Amino acid sequence: MTDSVEVEGSEYRVVSSEVALEIQNARDEIITVRRAVRSERYDRTLIRVTRGPALTNPRREYLTRDYFVRRQGAAQREAGFHHELANFLGWQLPRVTRIDGSEGPLYLECLFPYFFVEQKHGWSGVQARIPTYLGIQDVSKRSAEFILNLDAMEAILERQRLESAVTLIESDWKTTEHGLEDIARRGGVLVRGIPKKPTRDWRLDDRVTSEVAADTEWISLSAAIDRLADKLEAATRRRVTSTGEAAPGIERALSANQEESVRLAMVLSSALEELEQSKRRSNSIELRIEAMEEDVRKHKDAALLRHLGSSENIEGLYENCPTCGQSLPDGFEITDFPLTIEDNISHLEKELSTFRSMAEDSRRGVEREQVRTGRLREELVALRSAIRAQKDALVSPSDLPDAATLAERLQIEGRLSSLRDLRDTIDSSLEELASLSQTWRRNKDELSRIRNRELNPADAAKIDKLRASLVSQLRSYGFRSMEPHTVDISEKTYRPIHEGFDLGFDLSASDMIRVIWSYLFSFMEVSREVSGNHLQLLVFDEPRQQEAARPSFEQLLRRAAMNGAQGSQVLFATSEEERGLAEMLHGLPHSMISIPRGEKLIRPVSPPLSG
Repeated sequence: MTDSVEVEGSEYRVVSSEVALEIQNARDEIITVRRAVRSERYDRTLIRVTRGPALTNPRREYLTRDYFVRRQGAAQREAGFHHELANFLGWQLPRVTRIDGSEGPLYLECLFPYFFVEQKHGWSGVQARIPTYLGIQDVSKRSAEFILNLDAMEAILERQRLESAVTLIESDWKTTEHGLEDIARRGGVLVRGIPKKPTRDWRLDDRVTSEVAADTEWISLSAAIDRLADKLEAATRRRVTSTGEAAPGIERALSANQEESVRLAMVLSSALEELEQSKRRSNSIELRIEAMEEDVRKHKDAALLRHLGSSENIEGLYENCPTCGQSLPDGFEITDFPLTIEDNISHLEKELSTFRSMAEDSRRGVEREQVRTGRLREELVALRSAIRAQKDALVSPSDLPDAATLAERLQIEGRLSSLRDLRDTIDSSLEELASLSQTWRRNKDELSRIRNRELNPADAAKIDKLRASLVSQLRSYGFRSMEPHTVDISEKTYRPIHEGFDLGFDLSASDMIRVIWSYLFSFMEVSREVSGNHLQLLVFDEPRQQEAARPSFEQLLRRAAMNGAQGSQVLFATSEEERGLAEMLHGLPHSMISIPRGEKLIRPVSPPLSG
């Protein structure tokens, strides 16, 4: 197919090759699909679809359209072949949740392992070829639910949508909260009382404070706005005089501002020192928390080893003092009555909880000092700007308006406008957080309701049918690793289990093959009975793996014939001896195509050209 082919003893180079297949659906519509294997014209990801039986009736003209596979959009866009194939099969593929929280279709690649078992990897385990690279959560469960048409799938998809919504809300909350804190901090405002993530009891009317650093104290944002508004009103009422008339007042104000500048610089220096101390305290607490977490881990490991029967001593746990962290000299006795490992763990965990609370308080303290120092810097810059304006006014012509007074008014107006805009932004962000909190709470309540929901009677009956079919087949195939009636179907994974564990660890290789036979035929039979979404197609490539016993294989053939008689299509490709196979198929409805040993499947349709 790809390189060369041997015909009548001669080897020929393959110039082009393709695979073609006719497919008929339940509406008796037929399409012929072609895919290039080797071609200079067609890429392997191109699928040519002919609307009609172009293989069995090639003389007629049919409409042909091209599609693509193995590329983004193949399952969702109109030009994608898997999208077209799903429509041709009559499937409305559900949208399922991916691992990253997004949604996408349940791809055909996730369903076909229930219909086709190839020889190389397909027999290594139950659902051995279910793809995980597509990033679908619980992909085997979603596939089983779709094939059996379980009502639980809608509830699970709804649960996954709610979980994704909750995750997105929490992400939006974090983004909004961080953005609000950042904007407020840059504006010299400290916002307190907003939790780091949504909580059930948080409301907009909860105590959320917005405070502004005013020299050495903190006042509310509203109070700061009121102060500035009063100051602006007073400045507006004052008449703007000429520089000559205002000179004495400018000089007095200049002197006062210079003194205030010196004082404010000292306050800022003290605030910066407090900020550095806060950072050092915070870093020290974080380091202590890391050391305590390591102590807790060591003690828990020691407790586990002792529980498992270890007789090793635990002196190595006390190389450092558990309280101050200092190194202990060899032979140093802490006490004549040391605590047990369990008591130490309890003590350390309580201490760790206290230090974590201290770390949170320390973090808030650092934030508070950062806002305060930022605001002091702004005030100092504004004060120095006013000093420059006053100095310029004193050397300007005496008949000009008092520029210093005008500059002061403009500064007050600018700061007032900035704080008002910031207040509006904070209020808007808090309203957004309140809306997110309400939606988060509703989704969490709905999630709690859905998670407590069990399988409804119809779904439970389908699982019971699946189990009955599985057990019946295991008996007929000679399953011996355990009593067949002890095998069950998990209501959580829909996979065969024994005493709560997946089958596979305690099975012989041949019994694992019997489980795969039984499991896949069970899905076909139950889906047919309950009007599920199974294609009623099952293809086994070399089903007699691990030299399964002849009686077992004969029962498998009988099961296949029984399903074929009820409208299903079962295809086996096997290298069994034809005579033995004919004996096992005797009396069973079947169709067998035999390729004599040594002959090629690929044959010329006309004599090869000479030369």
